[in-house]
Amino acid sequence: MLQHRISRHIFLIFLVILTVVVSASAQTGTAAIIWYSGGETKFKLAAIPDGSSADVLLSGNTSQKTLIVTVTKKDGPTRINPIPLSTDGSFNVRYLIKDGIGIYTITFSGSEQSDSLNYRGLGYITIAVKKKLPPIYHAFELNSRVIEFVDSVMGTTFGRGECWDLAQQALDQNLADWTRPTAYGLPLNPDINEIRAGDIIQFRTLKITEHLSGGTTKWETLGAPDHTAIIYKVLGKKHFTLAHQNIGGKRSVVKSDINLTKVTGGKYWIYRPVALMIPQ
Repeated sequence: MLQHRISRHIFLIFLVILTVVVSASAQTGTAAIIWYSGGETKFKLAAIPDGSSADVLLSGNTSQKTLIVTVTKKDGPTRINPIPLSTDGSFNVRYLIKDGIGIYTITFSGSEQSDSLNYRGLGYITIAVKKKLPPIYHAFELNSRVIEFVDSVMGTTFGRGECWDLAQQALDQNLADWTRPTAYGLPLNPDINEIRAGDIIQFRTLKITEHLSGGTTKWETLGAPDHTAIIYKVLGKKHFTLAHQNIGGKRSVVKSDINLTKVTGGKYWIYRPVALMIPQ
């Protein structure tokens, strides 16, 4: 079952903006980082050029166990995502700014606990993006990496055993561009778009009715009200093998087939996982 365990992100992230700013450091030709109280002792960030292009190198190290980056466009959207950390606390990713030319505030927050949902502000910078991101990076697909992750946990119970946990880790581990809780990437229309292994599907009280040989009828419901799965294999038009957990009373990752041409109620949505950050 879907549980919105990250639903407090936006509130928690912006709550830290109230922290007292104690210092700012600037270098010629680079954006100045403004520190929140104590942030400069916990977080180091390599210089970022002022007036950068739409791909920004975020490199440095931190003593925190969880590091979150919040990117907000002036008069535009906000994106909140974790940055993966090496065992020594270092990080080195290229962040793809997909919301066009404009002024952006990049805020870093952290926690001394791994996978924490509570963060404190470390610091922030403001940059002016003057070039649009090349179209190829807007749809930098992660399907093969999602399937590699699913294969690595097949038959095991991942996280809490909730269906959402599997998709969440597959996306975060691969630095995907998604918005919690269920906007998993680029929306797809199965009547128009090609659906591929590694795409993610969200169900809302979906009912499937199949009339079998011998006059029997088979009913199935996915989502009470929500269920999340990963398309593991495409068998035909709207006919898939799914990888998911917390299904049929099983808390481990299993495979099962579904034929969406037999839908008689409810809704579903399919998303293409795409990159937001690229490891360097």
